[in-house]
Amino acid sequence: MNASLLTDGYKLDHRRQYPVGTEYVYANWTPRSNGYMPDAKDGAVVFGIQYFIKKYLIDRFNNDFFNLPEDVAVAQFKRRVDTFLGKNEVGSEHIRELHRLGYLPIRLKALPEGSICPIRVPMITVINTNPKFFWLTNFLETIMSCELWLPMTSATSSRLYRKELERHAEKTGFTPDVNLGFLCHDFSMRGMAGLEAAITSGMGHLTSFVGSETLPAIEAVEKYYNANAEKEIIAMTVPASEHSVMCAGGKEDEFETFKRFITEIYPSGFCSIVSDTWDLWQVVTDYLPRLKDIIMARDGRLVIRPDSGNPVDIICGLPQSTIDDMSFEELDENKAAVTGVYELLWNIFGGTVNEKGYKVLDPHIGVIYGDSITRERQKEIYRRLEAKGFAATNLVLGVGSFTFQYVTRDCLGFAMKATWCQVNGEPREIFKSPKTDSGMKKSLKGLIRIDKDQNGIYYATDCVTPEQEAGGCLEVVFEDGKLIKETSFNEIRERLCR
Repeated sequence: MNASLLTDGYKLDHRRQYPVGTEYVYANWTPRSNGYMPDAKDGAVVFGIQYFIKKYLIDRFNNDFFNLPEDVAVAQFKRRVDTFLGKNEVGSEHIRELHRLGYLPIRLKALPEGSICPIRVPMITVINTNPKFFWLTNFLETIMSCELWLPMTSATSSRLYRKELERHAEKTGFTPDVNLGFLCHDFSMRGMAGLEAAITSGMGHLTSFVGSETLPAIEAVEKYYNANAEKEIIAMTVPASEHSVMCAGGKEDEFETFKRFITEIYPSGFCSIVSDTWDLWQVVTDYLPRLKDIIMARDGRLVIRPDSGNPVDIICGLPQSTIDDMSFEELDENKAAVTGVYELLWNIFGGTVNEKGYKVLDPHIGVIYGDSITRERQKEIYRRLEAKGFAATNLVLGVGSFTFQYVTRDCLGFAMKATWCQVNGEPREIFKSPKTDSGMKKSLKGLIRIDKDQNGIYYATDCVTPEQEAGGCLEVVFEDGKLIKETSFNEIRERLCR
C-alpha cells in the first residue's frame, strides 16, 4: 500500500481545515490514564519507538512512497481519495511536493526506551520541520497510534508480571541461580490479531523476560534493535509436546509416550510434556511415581504441562472454602485435585527447604501452565503457594493472548494530541478540555518540556518557551527522514531493571 495512505480517512482533508497560513503543528503522545490497568500506577513502559521509526517512517515510506515514480505515487493517492471521498477539493499537489522533497520533514523527540513514563506525562513529541508540511504532524497520528500502543501496553504488562514475580522471589528466598527471565513465557502468538501484533507484543514481552515461543519477535529484535542472538539471549524455549503428539501415541500407550520422551528423545536437558490430554491426575499420581527413578537420574528437568481447568486450583489445589463444602466421599475421590499439582510433585520428588523456610521443588521436575493466565491469577497462584510454604522456583507461567490481546489502546489511555501551532509567524498555545469529560481527555497546552524530579521520576511542564522545550529529557530520535539516536535492546532491558 502507498505509505501516504496509512492514515484515517478523515485526516485526508485536514490540511485545508487548518487556518490559512499555518506553518507548524506540534503534538505529543501520552499515556493519559491507567483506569483499565490500575496496577500500572507508576506509568507505562516506553517501547516500540525505534521499531516504528525504522519500519514505517523510514522503510515503508521509502519503499512504498518516495522510491515509487512520482506520477505513480501521486496517482495512487488520488485514486484512493477519489474513490473514497468522491471528486472533491482535497487535491494531491501536497503529496507531489512531499514526494519531491524525498523524506518526511518531521522531528520526533522521545524519552529513552525502557524508561517508565508516568500517567499524563508525554513520552513523545512530534513537529514538522518544513512549514509547507504542517499538515503532516497529525496526518501521522493514526499510524503512530496504531503501531505504538500495543508494544507499550505489552511491555507494561510484562513489567508488572516481572514485579510480582520479583516480590514472590524476594519473599520466598529464590537463590541467584534461578533465572527469573524464564519464569513467565510468551505463549500468545496464535491468539494475536495478526503477525504484526504478535511481533510488536512479543517484543514488548521480551523487554522483561527471555522465555518465549514467538519466533518472529526474535527476528524483529535483531533487525530493529541491533541485537544478536548468537551473542546474547534474546529469547529461548525448551523442547515441548502438544496434544496431537500425545493423541497420536494413543491413550492406552500414554505412559510409554512419556517414557519414550525422557529416555529416547530427550534423555537429558529440559523437556515439557503436555499432561492433560486425557487425565492429568493419572499422569501425576500414577505415571510420574513409576517414572521417578528415570526422572531423578536424568541430567535435566521434566516439565509437566497442565492445560485446562482453573490454573490457580490446578497448580495450588482447591481453596479451603471449596474443600469445606465437599463430602468425605468427594474428598477421597478428588484428593489429587484437592492437593494440586505443585504439592503432589513435592510429595513424589521432594526437594529442599531454603534459608527463608520455604520448600524448593527438586530440580529434576517442574510445572508450566499456559492457559488463561492473568496478572490476577499470577498473584493468587503465588499467594496460595506461599501459604503452603512453597517457593515457586520450578513453576513457569505461560502468558498468552488472554493477557496480550485482551487489551485496547484505552488500557493506558494512549493518545496523540496537538498542543501548539504557528500561524503566519504567530505561535498559538492550543489545548482540549471537554466539559463533558471526566478530565482524562484534558490536554496540556503549548510547547512541553520533560524533566526528572529528585526521585528520578519524569514530570511535564507545559507552556514553555522554544528554548526551554529544546532542553529536558526528551531526545531527538528522528528528524528529516533519518534515525538520529540508536538504542540497543540490551540498553532497554537494563533501564527496566533499574
